[in-house]
Amino acid sequence: MEKGADPCSSTSAASPSSPSSPSSPSSPSSSSTPKLKEQLLCPICYDPFREAVTLPCGHNFCKGCLSRSWENRRHACPLCKENSSLADLRVNHTLSNLVELVLRDEGQGRARPALCAAHREEPKFFCLEDKELACFACQNSKRHEGHKMRPVREAAADFRAESARLERQVKWEFEKLHKFLRDEEQALLEQLWEETRQKQDLIQGKMEQLAEESQALLNEAGQLQADLKEDDYTFLMTHKNRKRRIACTAEEPEAVPSGMLLDVAKYLGSLQYNVWKKMLDTITAVPFSLDPNSAAGWLSVSEDLSSVSNHGYKLSVENPERFTSAPCILGSRGFSEGFHTWEVDLGGLTNWRVGVCRPHRASDCTFHHDSRSGFWYIYHLYGKDECRASNTVRSEAAPGNLRRVRVELDCTEGELSFYDADLRSHIYTFHEKFGGIVFPYFYVGGPQGGATAKTLRICPLRVRIHEDIPT
Repeated sequence: MEKGADPCSSTSAASPSSPSSPSSPSSPSSSSTPKLKEQLLCPICYDPFREAVTLPCGHNFCKGCLSRSWENRRHACPLCKENSSLADLRVNHTLSNLVELVLRDEGQGRARPALCAAHREEPKFFCLEDKELACFACQNSKRHEGHKMRPVREAAADFRAESARLERQVKWEFEKLHKFLRDEEQALLEQLWEETRQKQDLIQGKMEQLAEESQALLNEAGQLQADLKEDDYTFLMTHKNRKRRIACTAEEPEAVPSGMLLDVAKYLGSLQYNVWKKMLDTITAVPFSLDPNSAAGWLSVSEDLSSVSNHGYKLSVENPERFTSAPCILGSRGFSEGFHTWEVDLGGLTNWRVGVCRPHRASDCTFHHDSRSGFWYIYHLYGKDECRASNTVRSEAAPGNLRRVRVELDCTEGELSFYDADLRSHIYTFHEKFGGIVFPYFYVGGPQGGATAKTLRICPLRVRIHEDIPT
């Protein structure tokens, strides 16, 4: 084959109805079908040809793909670089018909996506910023300027994988609750069965005792009948012993003891409420979860979204909420009014930040996060002997490293205060007008010198139950 020759050129010259063609689309062989499909793909977009056109050099392209490739460039074949012009384009009806025929045979002819409303072109990309489909022309439009784009197939595969993972996690969380309820049901039923067995054994013992006493009375009655038939002398001689014997045999029957019935209230009284209270001991509630969509590529978030650690950089699904320049993550809940508080267990981290920030897109975030760019926090650096604040002068906030930090955010007063939760001592307070909603913000530094990665954790809430007394 001549250097630079297009493998599709032979397709454009051959008639699809030629009897000499072994790969006629009306009856393609199983071995030739994959090769045939390869011949029907545009070398630019790698999709089946749309409005196929042929250049003088013999190469075939989608009309739209070729027009875009020539925008602000020399008009030349994208494959062999031979000069051409718009006047040289020839619509390849044969190739277009062949594509339509094959797609229709495969049931794909009616599955083409809707065209872009703005440019009337097939969308090939997904805008991660605006969460919408985009065509080639949209890429360079002002509306999507600077936005991250992903090919539709890649974006769909990523979102499907994330959706499947999320579905599995939701099912697992509910399965834990279901297992707890099944275990509680089984434990309560086993208690009921055990009490039933014990009381059945007790009743059976009482019944056997009554049967023995009844038989003794019957025997005594028979003996009395025999005594009545004896002569007067013998009857009187045995009378004293007879009275003693009758007194021992005819004892007062024992009353039915208490507690012989099943304790129904023990098993049914406020059953749902009692199980729910016990469930609280197994559930961890936090003031907010961490947002894995904002987690930088270095960070690994726990399944319950309450803790995070730095295990080194790994590729993650791109999205505009994700931090890209530093190992940072946001809380899932934002605050714009009222008073809010939470505590953070730093888990031995020596390089960390804890505070709040305004909403940011990844493209807007720089590595230097401080109060001027909408970040308010205290921080500690590896090897330093003090914690500092993110204000313009980096004020010293507390000596040494901290283990547990309490954050108090008063949106109404415009105050953000930090406390040493162990010593119950004040560290630093920002007096700011935050200008809208702010989110909890965390920086999780990596381990030093091959040490084990430490974990930052949102401390759970202390849940209390208040039971009203009826009046």
